[in-house]
Parts: sequence; C-alpha cells; structure tokens
Amino acid sequence: MTDSGSAIPAEIDLDQPQQGIQLAPSEAAAAAHLIGLAVRSGSLLVEHWVRGDDVTAVYESADARRLRTTAMWRAYPSSGVTRAWELVASAQTSLLQSDSALAVVSEIDATDILYGTGNAGKVLWHPAPSPEATCVLVKRADTTGMSVLIAAHPGDAKRMNVRREGPRATVECWLFSTVVEKGVLLRSRVLAAIGPTANARDWAGDLLDAFAASPPILTT
Repeated sequence: MTDSGSAIPAEIDLDQPQQGIQLAPSEAAAAAHLIGLAVRSGSLLVEHWVRGDDVTAVYESADARRLRTTAMWRAYPSSGVTRAWELVASAQTSLLQSDSALAVVSEIDATDILYGTGNAGKVLWHPAPSPEATCVLVKRADTTGMSVLIAAHPGDAKRMNVRREGPRATVECWLFSTVVEKGVLLRSRVLAAIGPTANARDWAGDLLDAFAASPPILTT
C-alpha cells in the first residue's frame, strides 16, 4: 500500500511487516524503515484490511509460541512540517501460556542520535545511551536536513536498544516482556515521526507530550 499524498510519501508492504513504514531513499542515504513489527520467520499474513487512515494486518506464528500478532499502522496527527505514524501492536495465543516478546524495529541511515528520558513530565535528551530511554531522535545521514523520532509510549515501554553498523542505525522497541496467557490480549504502541533537524527537539517534544497524554489502550 502506497501513500503519496504528502511531501514525505510512504508505503507499507504487509508481506514484510518488519519493514513497517518505508520512506524512499535519498541521494545520500538508503531507504528508512520505521516501526516495523518483527514477526518471526515463517509467520503468515492471515488477514488484513484498510479503514480510513488505518492499515491492519494479522499474523500467525509458525513456531511453538503459537502467537497471533496484529499490527495496525495509522497516521498520527502532526504539524504541517512533520509527518507521524503510530503502530498499535497486539499479541495473543491459543496456548495456555506463551512467550509474548515482540520487537518494533526501525532502520535509518544516521549521523547523530539523542536518547530521551522522562523527568517530571519533560523529556531530557542525552548523547549517550540510557537504559531509561523511551525515545530516540535520529539525524538522517543525508542532505535533506531531516530527523526521525522513534518513541515507545511511556506507559508501555519495556526496553529500547540502538545498534550501529556503519551509517545504519537499528532502533528496537521491545514490548510484552511478560508471558501471555490464553484469553489475554496484550496491546502497546510506538510512534515514529520525521521532520526538520533545525527544530527537531521542539516538534519532537510537542509530539511526545501529545503521545504521553493519549488515553490508554485497553487490554483484556
């Protein structure tokens, strides 16, 4: 599915959920892949639908976990100079209990990375990794002057890792660290946004405030 009605066009390939929101490459950088759901090898796409700005896909794992995962990518309200998306991820199992761990993965050619931690409702940015980080701000390694924000909802975040290999940065937001039992539905959400580097901390702060204040997703 392709959305070209913006200065920052994006597309989703539901057969490759780990690639998530795909942004086209630039002259100096490879394509960016934002908030992809890292389902395990052999997982099957069993159902999908589009409703308004929401694209939903359901995957069944082929391994012993018997995990059924649902990814809903949706446009997130943002200013005219930025573009944002939210992934609502859920997991359930037909077993009595199963390992529920899932990673939401983003890959970006990057130069500088800042790690955001919360303090009295405000985000503090640090150049060094922190185990308390719930978001990262990544300056893209190209000439577009754009940065990318990746943020786990502060009420849902379990662990955030960043790996570097050459210019490529891989951001992993780990969700659902607990065992899921039959009949229980786990849900969590991760935000991605792209906007100008010149005022990145300002627009990122506005989006993070709105994201943190958004109502919780119910679990059963």
